[in-house]
Amino acid sequence: MEPITELDLYIIRHGESLGNAGYGGRTDLTLKESTDPVLTEKGIRQADAAGRFFNNTQFDAFYSSAMLRAAQTATEIIKHQPESRTLNVMPELCEVGVNPEYKGVEIDEIRQFCPDSVYAENCDVSETRMRYDTHETNGKVNERARFVIDYLRSRYKNGEKVVLVSHAAFITNLIFTIMGLDKTEPEFDIDYNNTSVTRVTYYKPGTYKWGDTVFRCINDTSHYLLIK
Repeated sequence: MEPITELDLYIIRHGESLGNAGYGGRTDLTLKESTDPVLTEKGIRQADAAGRFFNNTQFDAFYSSAMLRAAQTATEIIKHQPESRTLNVMPELCEVGVNPEYKGVEIDEIRQFCPDSVYAENCDVSETRMRYDTHETNGKVNERARFVIDYLRSRYKNGEKVVLVSHAAFITNLIFTIMGLDKTEPEFDIDYNNTSVTRVTYYKPGTYKWGDTVFRCINDTSHYLLIK
């Protein structure tokens, strides 16, 4: 029997943000600047390189968190797609440990980067679901991760290629959940580079000899060779 792909998932960390770069040494940051920083010029180049690296890969759908650095990264990748694509903003992809005082941005601000942005269908965008705070337990983060995976698995079953742009800590929870480790506290961590790619392929059960869920790569930065 030939392997039958149900979903080909590309999980991408956002590009370098002002936060990753230390805010240029500034100490007078606003709550928004410190909590939801935009990409640096280097981060934009990283995202652009990822977009050019995948310019011959036609993705069927794009999702990002509601945080600016993730939406910017997804936008730069979308720019290089052979056909226009909508950015589906999914609050559940938000980073772990966000300052609870930060209220997040509205979709109109994300549309300044990517005009064709919408909230992902059937996601909860009420105030209490726009962000996740420092009091969120690991169990609650794993619940978010499970929601994201179940959401995608229920919608994509015909070999679609789907991009998720999220954040390092939450991607770790996503990966642990995919591995079936969401009920425990793993004794290891994964260090994700900015714009690194983790690719997971889901096969129709029983059609691929190596298993129904296969990690093609974790933290792949091959596209760095294209950074200008």
